[in-house]
Amino acid sequence: MKFKHMIKNKKNTIFLSFLAIIFLHSSFIFCAQRICILIPAYNEQDRIEKTLCTYADYFKTKPEKVTFLVVANGCSKDDKTVEITKALKKMHKNIKYINLVEGGKGYALKEGFLWALTKRFDLIGFVDADMATLPEHFYDLIIACNEGYDGANASRYAKGAKIYPERPLIRLIGGKLYNWVLRKRFGFTCKDTQCGAKMFTYDTIAKVAPDMQETGWSWELEFFYLCQLAGKVIKEVPTVWSDQPGSHLEISTKVIKEFTSAPSRIKQRHAAKKKALKKAAKKERKFSKLSKKKCVILT
Repeated sequence: MKFKHMIKNKKNTIFLSFLAIIFLHSSFIFCAQRICILIPAYNEQDRIEKTLCTYADYFKTKPEKVTFLVVANGCSKDDKTVEITKALKKMHKNIKYINLVEGGKGYALKEGFLWALTKRFDLIGFVDADMATLPEHFYDLIIACNEGYDGANASRYAKGAKIYPERPLIRLIGGKLYNWVLRKRFGFTCKDTQCGAKMFTYDTIAKVAPDMQETGWSWELEFFYLCQLAGKVIKEVPTVWSDQPGSHLEISTKVIKEFTSAPSRIKQRHAAKKKALKKAAKKERKFSKLSKKKCVILT
């Protein structure tokens, strides 16, 4: 009788252990952080497959549940970026795509951000299609966001960053000088606004993306300025960056004009928003002081 009781207890223990394993596994799946990584793609048929496969394979080893959204923007008729993405989607269910007729990196990212907001991802970011940032270095941005920051920006100019191959001195100085000017114009602390790898919390994207209007290369200036107005704290993360051939950003008179005129244009566009936020902050401080006075009287 005692032996049968022992066997019964052992069976119960095994069954309960089995249930515990199932519960823990399902809890892990349920609680896994949901992340969306946008990949803006303009005529990227030669690079998109390698980038998507490399990133998809890397994140299979991570606990986060990652969705990759390729945002094709204004690709030419003979470009196969969308077709390649469609084919990869059959092998990787976490690959999605949007095919936009209108072009512009800023426009593509805004549309991608708005799509991601409807899916309620925990973190939303982007990486350039050229894979200048490898997934293991992009993962540093996710870690930074999970440290309590509102976002994380990869930086090629922060202490500890590495660029391969080494840039010509004139180009390196030019990039740092440009970012210094931007910091002065906007009051940014970020040393590298234009680096093509960023990650943000859902709340940051929700408060910033709807107000984005810069459709071209200067979108990041507006994005960071809106983050500044919203009081968002973005951590700058030194990165390892590999310059890739075939960049779509060609330094032309048009591009120079866009960047030089952007600060004034962006500030003017959001002047009313800045004023309203200042007024709200002032009202909140006043209310806080009154509340403290009431507390003192009550005590």
